[in-house]
Amino acid sequence: MRRGMTTLVVILVLQLALALLLFTRRDPLAGVTSDALLLPSDAVKSADRLVIESKPAEPKPAEPKPAAGGAGAEGVGAATTPASTRIELTKKNDVWVLPGSFDAPAEGSKVSALLDRLATLKRGLPIATSEAAQRRFKVVDSDFERRLVLSAGDKTLGTVYFGASPGLRKSDARTAADRAVYAVDLPTYELPTDAGAWLNADLLRGDTDKLAELDVANGTAALAARAQKPLQLVRKKGADKQPDTWTDPALTGDQRLDSAHVETLVEQVGQLHVDAVLGTAAAPDWQQEHPLLTLTFKNEQAHSAEWTLSKPASGDYYILKSSSQPWFFSLSATLGKQLLEAAGRDALLVAAKPPAPPGAKAPGKS
Repeated sequence: MRRGMTTLVVILVLQLALALLLFTRRDPLAGVTSDALLLPSDAVKSADRLVIESKPAEPKPAEPKPAAGGAGAEGVGAATTPASTRIELTKKNDVWVLPGSFDAPAEGSKVSALLDRLATLKRGLPIATSEAAQRRFKVVDSDFERRLVLSAGDKTLGTVYFGASPGLRKSDARTAADRAVYAVDLPTYELPTDAGAWLNADLLRGDTDKLAELDVANGTAALAARAQKPLQLVRKKGADKQPDTWTDPALTGDQRLDSAHVETLVEQVGQLHVDAVLGTAAAPDWQQEHPLLTLTFKNEQAHSAEWTLSKPASGDYYILKSSSQPWFFSLSATLGKQLLEAAGRDALLVAAKPPAPPGAKAPGKS
């Protein structure tokens, strides 16, 4: 009887211990509500350095291929690894710059908008916690769509891994301090890793604002001096809501400017987007001493800026240099060709209409 009571007491103690364990056990998927912030907002707002990286997974080795004739094998080929990319943004003297692009200024409003977004970004619902799931969702050190590291000085404030998108304008995410994977409202395409996406778009806009005159020289200065003088495009303001017109005081004979094509050129240079910053000193390969196009902008306040466009000896891109900036910029082959075509004399000049003979009637009148 006593032995039976002892057994029952032991079983009761074990049941109580198990119940206590189950009661105190923390469910990793229920530990954080969907209203919790992904990162502490104070930490995000104090960041003065952001690093955004992309890192595709290492590919598996290629399968062995049989040699010609079916005998033997050519061996295992190494698969090509997609290139990882990285962009760094640093705040210097209250201005965001791109250290990897020779400290060219970044688009400050875009960086601030991202930080505001991160400071209010909520975790959403946890969807997984295991290491296998982290790898499947691509939020681990060896494989991620984006890794965002925020820091202030030498102190890391937070690290977030962003994986594939689970839906429209969303991505899977995990912080380095958390095991759980969450679906958050920040798609990876809003975290670009190319410098051109963060470069201040207004760097060259000041050269083309309020244009009063645009000088166009095609080819090198020596070639222009021998064959054709640069075009001197002078803007005349239209009256009574009439469009502006462009003239060249030096044009004589049967040629005149096509104002519509000039406006197309002005619009094109005003919205020009460069791809990257290449440096602050010209390389011989860039052939800046032999430009394909030289544009000189003069505004209403007599401010002047000169652009030179050249084609490197190798590579399918163009080099653009503005006298108002210390940097040399790369321009895509497509935009470079479009600019050359828009600034060509054949595009800007048309034959002048001959004067109507005396007594001739206007078209459409009888």
